[in-house]
Amino acid sequence: MDIKKTIRVGSRKSQLAMIQTDTIIDALSAAHPEVKFEVVSMDTIGDKIQDVALPQIGLSGVFTKELEAALLLNHVDIVVHSMKDCPALLPDGLAIGTVFKRDSPYDVVVMNVKNIGKTLADLPEGRQLFYIVSVVGTSSLRRIAQVSRIHPHLNFESIRGNLNMRLQKLDDCDKYAALILAEAGLSRMGWENRLSERLADSGCLYAVCQGAIGVECRADDKGTLAVLDSITDRNTMLQCIAERSFIKSLGVGYKAPVCVHCEISRDEIHLSGAVYSLDGHETQILDTRASLHPDAQRNGKGEQISIQSPSFMSIAVGSAASREEMAAAQRTGSHLAEEFLKSSAKEMLITAKVSTENSILQERSRREMQA
Repeated sequence: MDIKKTIRVGSRKSQLAMIQTDTIIDALSAAHPEVKFEVVSMDTIGDKIQDVALPQIGLSGVFTKELEAALLLNHVDIVVHSMKDCPALLPDGLAIGTVFKRDSPYDVVVMNVKNIGKTLADLPEGRQLFYIVSVVGTSSLRRIAQVSRIHPHLNFESIRGNLNMRLQKLDDCDKYAALILAEAGLSRMGWENRLSERLADSGCLYAVCQGAIGVECRADDKGTLAVLDSITDRNTMLQCIAERSFIKSLGVGYKAPVCVHCEISRDEIHLSGAVYSLDGHETQILDTRASLHPDAQRNGKGEQISIQSPSFMSIAVGSAASREEMAAAQRTGSHLAEEFLKSSAKEMLITAKVSTENSILQERSRREMQA
């Protein structure tokens, strides 16, 4: 097995993306001091389109496609992603070679400087003259649905851009009373002092794989896979397999408000999921527990899962967990999805997906008319 002396690392250009890339390089360098790492930065579709809410762009992998193209063209050897941005299935020939230890998966509130010390519940409702009093910035269907259910007096508007740009928009004008952001990103940037409220305290669940960093590589690059395997976190990897299996089996991707909570013990996995209507008025919450060492692994259709697969939910088999454990995590996600699809949540998912797809078509028509 040949291990490259120099590994080229693809990354998005934003400050947060580079911090995450440096975190991975530091961990890999500590495990493999003989290997040199070179960063190749690039922009993605999601970085270039800043005036459209992410669900309305209508594409999966908006933050990963260019990086994956560079991998397939052999311009880089690995690419660093927020696992939340990775589609459930990767292009042929690619795999997630490692999943790094997860930071907080929860969402937090960052207040406009005029609202420091307040929580979302403290923000006023209604209108004053010609503007809405309390506008909360987020482009996430999941965040809007969950927070609307708890705080129906709030209004929401899309806000795009990297973390620096969004905070600048919050602080430089009075349009937004607050933003909802991932706690992991805020912490990685060293901006914990801006945190006003943790939504976990209100019972909000989180996005699939939020808070986890993954590294993608070519599936046949055994030397690089061996290097990456040295920093894999078992529990985070199993959580990501279960959560990715859940969202894939639901079949709605980013087009409906779906969230999760997953805990791993030595021998058991506990996965909770929630589906919301777009306005947050309706919700369905289900959970499941399963052994990580069952006698046989079957998918949501009752078909046996081959534990000889080189990957589970595109996450490569390594030394951090057994194939049986990875198959059990995948089965747990698909099983929970099947339970949702048998419940009243199915109608919520269909309605949300159709509404989001209509918004995508409207946005495409608008952009074509402006072209």
